[in-house]
Parts: sequence; C-alpha cells; structure tokens
Amino acid sequence: MSELINRHIITLLRRHDCVIMPGIGAFVATKVAAGFDSLTGKFNPPARIISFNPAINYDDGLLASSVSRRLKISFEQARERVEEEAELMRRRLKAEGALSISRVGTLYRRSDSRLDFRPAASWTPRLPIVSCPAQRPAAPIIELVRPSVDSEKSVAVVRVPLRLRRLRAAAAAMLIFLVGFALSTPIDLRQAQYASLAAPSFTAPEPEVFEPLPAPAGMELNIASAPADGILSIAKPEPEKPKNYVVVVASLATLEQAKEFITNSALSGLQILQSGDNYRVYCASGASQEEALSAADAIDGFRSAFPDAWVCRR
Repeated sequence: MSELINRHIITLLRRHDCVIMPGIGAFVATKVAAGFDSLTGKFNPPARIISFNPAINYDDGLLASSVSRRLKISFEQARERVEEEAELMRRRLKAEGALSISRVGTLYRRSDSRLDFRPAASWTPRLPIVSCPAQRPAAPIIELVRPSVDSEKSVAVVRVPLRLRRLRAAAAAMLIFLVGFALSTPIDLRQAQYASLAAPSFTAPEPEVFEPLPAPAGMELNIASAPADGILSIAKPEPEKPKNYVVVVASLATLEQAKEFITNSALSGLQILQSGDNYRVYCASGASQEEALSAADAIDGFRSAFPDAWVCRR
C-alpha cells in the first residue's frame, strides 16, 4: 500500500467510525467505554479499537474525497487512484498472503480466500476525551494491632487514605455552607403565604356599564350581519412546511471538529446538525430533497468546494 493511501486511512479513522477500501473491506473504529478488569485489578480508560469487515466493500466515496482534497485533483481522478491502489492490494494479498497497513494493522489471506485482520499495537487514536493509563483502585490500609498485656482481643484499625478524608471534609464544609445560606436568606413577610383553616374571601368589583353614544345626525351605521348559520369563517394562513432535508458537506466525530471545519471553510452560512454520535455540517435545507439541492446550488462555489456532498433527512 502506498504511503499516501495509508496516511488517508489513518486520518479518516480518527474522524469517522468506518473507512471503506473499495473491493477490499471496511476498517471499523469502535468506542470502548472505561471499565474495571477483574482479572488484572485495574481500571481501563476509554479507547477505540479497530476491526475489519470484508462484507462492506462498496465505494462510498469517503476515501476518494479525502485524496481529491489533498492532491487538489477531481473526484473522478481520485477515485481512479483509489481503485488502482485497491487492485495492487488484492494482487499482493494473493501473492504474499499478507498485507501490512502501517499503524492500522495487518490483513491475512486464508486458504479459502477470506481475509483476517490483526490490529496494530501502535494504534493511538486521538480521542475527544481525557484518557489516563490503567490504574489500580485505591484501597484502605488495614492493620491488625497486636493485643497488649491488658487486652485479650485483637483490634482491627482501618486507616482511611488522605484523599478520601479530604473529600469528606470538603463535602461536610459544602453541606454547612448550604444550610447556613438557607437559614440566613431573608423572607419578605408581605409576600409570604400563610396556612389558614378558613378560605380567604375576595370581593370582585362591580363591572362598569357604558352607554352607547348616539350616532351624529346624517350618518348611517352599516353593521355587517352574521351568516345564517351563525358561524364566521376566518381564513387561516397555511403553515410553513418543515425543512427536514439538509445538504451535508462533512460528518465529524466531535462538536469542536465541526466548528473548526466551519471556521476553515470558504463558504459562509454553514450550520451543525447532531446525528447520533456524529456532528454533520450542512450548507442548505429544504422541505424536500429537490428544494434542499436547489438551495445549495444557489450558493456560489458550492459544487467545486464540496463535490461529494449528500442529502439526508433530519
């Protein structure tokens, strides 16, 4: 595999959950939550592991689009470049039986022509979280005090770690502060509500009656009469159709990456739509796919800047 395609696969795996090599398969990045390993007795930090699925081998255009932007060539030229690289990979797997992808893993070709994948140990994804190495849980130190001459039973003394004692002291101080704040807050007695056995009585003011003014001499009053059925029809404005279709130009893993993409983009008016764990950047929306595409085509430089944009439903 060429170094160019190798770098693009590594870069895309840090921003996307799936990168497809046409005709070969898909490299899938799966998030693993932090947890406790009972065998080693350590807390493992969050991570992302790489797996391979040979059944997903169609060309989704993601890799070709990345090559097109990097080499500043057309999308079709980039797609031909990716197909040539995929053909070289298939020939090398057939001839040597193995293919190493730097910092990603190694593909192995079995006797039945199926592919196996072993992830690289040096895979270090940039997670959008603060990670830490595996840690052993802190446990209280228990010492058994030897009985003295005057004592007949052993006494178990539990020493609480310093961090836990500080945490308890901080929690106690916060509780005292909240209780003191609640007790020292003044209450306006004029606006306070008191409990009473009898319901309060209210006296409503008498309504004012206005006499109609007589019409001036020589003026006729025309009063519109209601329909025979007594129902007046009022024309209601048609509600605006919701714009459920958007033209997506990029799909990123974090909100910070989406904001950075908008800042570096030459187009204005880009917005962010969260879809599951991804953040999609779109440039136009509409009540239908045709309306969304028409709005995007009206933007100057849209087709040249984002040739691989697609329409999705909110």
